[in-house]
Amino acid sequence: MPRHSRTLLAALIAIMAANLTGCAMSPPTQPSPAADSTGPTSAPPLIAATLADDIDAVRSHLASGTNPNLVYHTNTALTYAARDGFTDIAELLIDYGAEVNWVDGEGVTPLILAAFKGHTELVALLLNHGADVNVIDQWDRTALDYALRRGEDDAIVEMLRQPR
Repeated sequence: MPRHSRTLLAALIAIMAANLTGCAMSPPTQPSPAADSTGPTSAPPLIAATLADDIDAVRSHLASGTNPNLVYHTNTALTYAARDGFTDIAELLIDYGAEVNWVDGEGVTPLILAAFKGHTELVALLLNHGADVNVIDQWDRTALDYALRRGEDDAIVEMLRQPR
């Protein structure tokens, strides 16, 4: 095989390997507020308070009757709290009836996001409130799959492996 062909083949193999490596650990699509019916860039107040990690505002919205399962871009406040590691807000949302097994348009749950991001306390909280470890997202992965792929969260892996 001519040298330039081997170089081209090696480059193609490297590109394919990089693409496969990137795919192997691609995260679930993380919720990111953009636009909704309240305005071009404004999230509903409960979601905005959650994203700002403002537990007092979250508590106020919930106490005034705001639905804890309000959906914004296929996600709930609990999904955003799980993604960002806001354990206290997540617990408050759950206390007010937030659905721990909410599944977004890609099959991603709060547990999957918490495991993917390595939020150990949040994983424990969600599991203690009945989060389903067997939910499979659109990439055919569970929360355990993401925790194993991170390779640094033994506590999360052990929690997810416990029989329920």
